[in-house]
Amino acid sequence: MSKIIGRTSRLPKTLYEHKKKTIFFSFLGYLGADWVYRWDRNQGIRKQYANLAVQYGQRTVSPEDRPKRIFVLVNVEGNSRSCFDAFNKNALPLFHLAGVQVDVVKADNEAQLEALAGAVDSQEADVLYVVGGDGTIGKVVTGIFRNRDKAQLPVGFYPGGYDNLWLKRMVPSVFETSEDVRHACETAMAVIEDQKRSVYAFELSTEDSQQAPEYGLGDVSAGWFRQIEDTRKKFWYFSIVKRRWAYFWEMLKRSPSPIVCHVEYEETCSGCEKCRPKPIIEAPTWRWWHVLTGAPKYKNNDAQKDYTGIVNERCGEKHEIEAKGVELLVENEQMEDYSQLRFRMGGSDIGRFGVVSDGFKRCSENVVGRSTNEKFYDIDFLANAVSFKISSLPSYIHRLYISSNPTPKDAELTDRKITIRGTQKKLDVFIPTGIRFDIQ
Repeated sequence: MSKIIGRTSRLPKTLYEHKKKTIFFSFLGYLGADWVYRWDRNQGIRKQYANLAVQYGQRTVSPEDRPKRIFVLVNVEGNSRSCFDAFNKNALPLFHLAGVQVDVVKADNEAQLEALAGAVDSQEADVLYVVGGDGTIGKVVTGIFRNRDKAQLPVGFYPGGYDNLWLKRMVPSVFETSEDVRHACETAMAVIEDQKRSVYAFELSTEDSQQAPEYGLGDVSAGWFRQIEDTRKKFWYFSIVKRRWAYFWEMLKRSPSPIVCHVEYEETCSGCEKCRPKPIIEAPTWRWWHVLTGAPKYKNNDAQKDYTGIVNERCGEKHEIEAKGVELLVENEQMEDYSQLRFRMGGSDIGRFGVVSDGFKRCSENVVGRSTNEKFYDIDFLANAVSFKISSLPSYIHRLYISSNPTPKDAELTDRKITIRGTQKKLDVFIPTGIRFDIQ
C-alpha cells in the first residue's frame, strides 16, 4: 500500500519531467474519449430512428399491396469510399425495418453511374435512392435527362459527400449541422414517409463540344476559393484548422490573379407566352360507355400552366458585360415550376490578404462554395440563361466545377463559350423538412 501511495505522490513530478510525452498521450486520450462519446451518441440516435421506422413495418397491409421498391445506386468512390459504410449503418437498417424492398447496386465509375441512373425505370423500382455527394447527384441527374425527357422515378439522396452543398442549400436547418447522424437518418425517413417536392435542373453545354449537354441541380463555379476548398482535404493532419491552413498556405505561395470573361445573359422571366409553349393536351380516348356518360374530358397530363395571353416584353432580352474576379459562381435557384440562374462574380482586387480574410470568415460560419459577405460580389444578377467565354484563367485554378465535379486539368476552358440554362426538367425528390429529435 505504501508503494502505491509513493508512486501516486511522484506522478505530478514524473509528468512534469516528461512534458512532451504527457502532452502527446493526453491528446490521444482526448481523441479516444471524444470518439467514444460520438459513437455512443450516434448509437442512441440510430435507436430512436429505428423505433420510428419499425412502426411503418408493423402496419397491416393488404396481401395485394406490394412493398415499396427502392433501387439504391451507390458511388463507391464517394468521400474516399466511406459513404457506403455510413449508408449501411444509418439508412439501410431503417429501410429494412420499415418493410421496403431494397436492391443495392454499386457503380464503379462515373460512366457506369450515369448509365445506371438513366436505365432504371418504374418497371424495376418505385424510388431511386442515390448514395454520394454533389458530384454523384450531378452525374445521376445527367444520366436521367440524357436518356429521357421526363424522370420516371422520384429520387432520394443520402448525404455521402464531403460538403453536400446542394442539400445544405435546399434544407440548411437539416444539413448545415452534420456533427451527428440525424441528417443522414432523416433522408431515409423522407423516403419512408414520402416527403417529396419538385426541383428543376439546369442544362450546361460547351461550344464546339461533341458531347451531349450536362444537367445538374447544384452550382457551377470556378476560382481560387473553390480550388483551395478542394485542396484542404490533403491537410487532414491539421484536423479542425485544415481549412484555415489551406487558405493561409496557398496564398503564401501564390498571388490570386483574377479570372476575366465576357458574359452574355438573358433577362429572367417567370413565364409568358413567348418562353413557355402551350401545354400539350392529349385527345381523350372514347369508350362505349361515353355514349351514356357524355364525352370524355380533356386532361392536362403534366398539369402545366397555360401562359397564353401573358406578355413580358423583356422576356429573352439579352445583355453583355465584361466580368473580372477571383470567384465565378452560377447558382441554380428553384422557382415554382422552373429553375433560374444567379450569376455572381467578385473579388477582382482583393489580393492575398483579402482571399485569406474572406476564407477565414467562411470557415467561421461553416460555409463552403460562396462568400458570406454579400458585398464581396461586384456582379450579381438573375437570368434565364448565361453564356460566358473565359479569356484569362490562371493555370493553378484551370478547372470548372460542375455540381462540384471538376473538369479535367487538360480541358480547354478559355476562349470557348459555355452556356448554362435554367429548365423545366422536373425531378421529384425526397427531402426531409426538419430534424425531429433533439439530442440535448
